[in-house]
Amino acid sequence: MYVKCGYVILWLWFAVVCHAQQSARDTLEQANDFICTLASGEEIRMYSLRAEALLLCFYDPSCEDCHALMKRLDASPVIERLSGAKKLLLLAVYPEEDATLWMANSSHVPAGWINGYDPEVKIILDNLYDFARLPALYLLDGEKRFLLKDATADEIEEELKFRFRQFKIQDSKN
Repeated sequence: MYVKCGYVILWLWFAVVCHAQQSARDTLEQANDFICTLASGEEIRMYSLRAEALLLCFYDPSCEDCHALMKRLDASPVIERLSGAKKLLLLAVYPEEDATLWMANSSHVPAGWINGYDPEVKIILDNLYDFARLPALYLLDGEKRFLLKDATADEIEEELKFRFRQFKIQDSKN
């Protein structure tokens, strides 16, 4: 009798947890769209980028911590594998208007990343993203909903490993 009750309680607990997780996924907060300008002069809308995940990296071109973070992310086996498989897009955005500074430091953004800046400073002026410091990382799903906000590189890697576990990605740290 107690064993059957235990199974029923365990099953109910599992059903509640699964429902709560599904509800949380269904109600993820939508990220704000914005337009940024590329080196070619082309303007792109963040929502126009199509992949199963999008990593937004807001940065300052003169920031050494920003350069180091992008270099670390570029060396990540998880990010390399997912971006190579076109499952993940990487968008680096300088949220200010100094095109000269941005262009002079564009070599710090890894090849394969989309690199843009905001010549009208709308991201900041319209308070589209909440970043107190740069760099700031946001991970979005394919529907442009937040998976992680103002995250660390380690948190990004762990979330990507979890989301794309079918790739069986092993990190060099493991």
